[in-house]
Amino acid sequence: MKVFATCITLLALSGAAYGIQCFVCNSKMDSACQDEFNYDSPALQEAFTQTCDNVTEAFCRKSKIYLKEVPSGEVRVVRECAYQRREIYDCYQKRSEDYYIDVCQCDEDLCNSSPVLTLSLASALAVTLPFFARFL
Repeated sequence: MKVFATCITLLALSGAAYGIQCFVCNSKMDSACQDEFNYDSPALQEAFTQTCDNVTEAFCRKSKIYLKEVPSGEVRVVRECAYQRREIYDCYQKRSEDYYIDVCQCDEDLCNSSPVLTLSLASALAVTLPFFARFL
């Protein structure tokens, strides 16, 4: 019986070690995190890959932040492990007077590497235009 309990415990612990892996970086701190992200680079994979803590709820997220108040109209990219999912949409936008953020969430290892993961204005219009067309 002790052998059985030990095996179950080891299996549970080994399963917890295989959480989702995400790129974790901020382009404000390291310009290599920008959209021209070379995710195939072994050096970047080693520097920016992180296994997320909470295996059952973790997912990867990429946020592209457009700052309005910065004179040059700065754009920042943040790639991270995330734990509180926005339901319904994989990509969505947050807005404020000072900035807006395009956010995309995904569930596969290192899936937050892509520059096309961020919702574009064209795709946002394509999704919302039919909704507003019925009011015209």
